[in-house]
Amino acid sequence: MDIATYEDPQQVEEGIAAAREQAGREGKRVAVVFGADWCPDCFAFESALKHRLVAPIVEPAYVIVKVSVGNRDRNIRLMESYGMAVENGIPAVAILEPDGSLVSAQRHGEFRNASSLLSVAEIVTFFHRWAGKKNTD
Repeated sequence: MDIATYEDPQQVEEGIAAAREQAGREGKRVAVVFGADWCPDCFAFESALKHRLVAPIVEPAYVIVKVSVGNRDRNIRLMESYGMAVENGIPAVAILEPDGSLVSAQRHGEFRNASSLLSVAEIVTFFHRWAGKKNTD
């Protein structure tokens, strides 16, 4: 699973737009994953996305976009636009429809302990819950 990471707000906007377009074509949703390159929980979460029990849920249902929050000073407005706060912890995930409407957002730092306390089952449950129905056209 190849996941692009965007840092610059303009790149983020373009990356999410491209992901929404792809999701629309493929009958998927978009998972916007906020994180940082200094965050061990973010590395653990990304690794978990590739896990043999998680990938079969995520890959067919989502286009994933990683958005860097830098040192908690980048792309914060975007995070807030989904009702999330960087102070509540990262990684944090927002699920979007291809039209950009918000399906779900982690507002309470649910994945902030991905490196130590979060189980693969919890990640599978989250993504399975919001996978939506596959477009069969």
